[in-house]
Amino acid sequence: MTDNARDIPVIRADHLKKYFPMDKGPLRRSRRMLRAVDDVSFSIAKGEIMGIVGESGCGKSTLGRVLLNLTPATEGKLFFQGDDITGLNRRGMKPYRPRMQMIFQNPFASFNPKQRVGRALMEVGRVHGMSPDAARARIEALMDMVHLPAEMLERSPSELSGGQLQRLAIARSLILNPDFIVADEPVSALDVSVQAQILNLIMELRARLHMTMLFISHEMTVVEHICDRVAVMYLGRIVETGPTEALFSNLMHPYAQALISAIPKADPDEVKARIVLEGDIPSAIDLPAGCRFSSRCPRCTEECLRSEPELVDTGRGHLVACHHI
Repeated sequence: MTDNARDIPVIRADHLKKYFPMDKGPLRRSRRMLRAVDDVSFSIAKGEIMGIVGESGCGKSTLGRVLLNLTPATEGKLFFQGDDITGLNRRGMKPYRPRMQMIFQNPFASFNPKQRVGRALMEVGRVHGMSPDAARARIEALMDMVHLPAEMLERSPSELSGGQLQRLAIARSLILNPDFIVADEPVSALDVSVQAQILNLIMELRARLHMTMLFISHEMTVVEHICDRVAVMYLGRIVETGPTEALFSNLMHPYAQALISAIPKADPDEVKARIVLEGDIPSAIDLPAGCRFSSRCPRCTEECLRSEPELVDTGRGHLVACHHI
């Protein structure tokens, strides 16, 4: 592999937008749009885990689906290992599908309840042209990697726990040895006692297989633990991003500061200043003029109401979109 090839990111998003029409006017033209993803740009290098964090409804999951071209972008460009895959149809995406996989949030909903889990995993290999012997050998190897006994493949989903099913979902995403994985809140549906086990498993597999991943979560502590870089989203836009260590050592955006302040301290005697956001979350359909966080921001000024801030590099690759940084 040449040096230039190594420098090409696995995923690059350039000014991605995803709008959903909310109603139809005369001539079936939409009058209003829900701006789920609104001008998002970033890249993910090979072997890197990038985290996307934010409240429910901020556009995290939609962004993940757009990156996999499961949901076509409204505007912008999407590149996979240097290839422009923006707007490719089902046939055009066929060569890329084995190389891009997804781990879903709810393991109980991501398996057919009437199908044994072994058959569900074999189906992945069959659809993508693997021989039964090759698929079976790959699945058995992956069962060992996710620390599950091979006999579990003969069970139905209803016989397994959430943690076991999510381990199987991770194994399923790895059958085709993909170059890129989107993990959409893979631990949020699990018991707290199981979450750490799944996160440790992902870190173990990342070191072993050099996985490249977009990790979506609404918990700041989770992305801090597992990700190399983190982006904080609010109403479809990235408001703060940077390397994990640089970002968490000095969170600058008032929204990111409020998110981190909501995390309980391990020591009950430790005094903690909680930032409580006031005001209502604006609608992604009728966004306010200026900064979309202005209605809840304690630092809001006239400038915030007039213009929307752009991401500015504050050093060490730490970018913040705020007029008062």
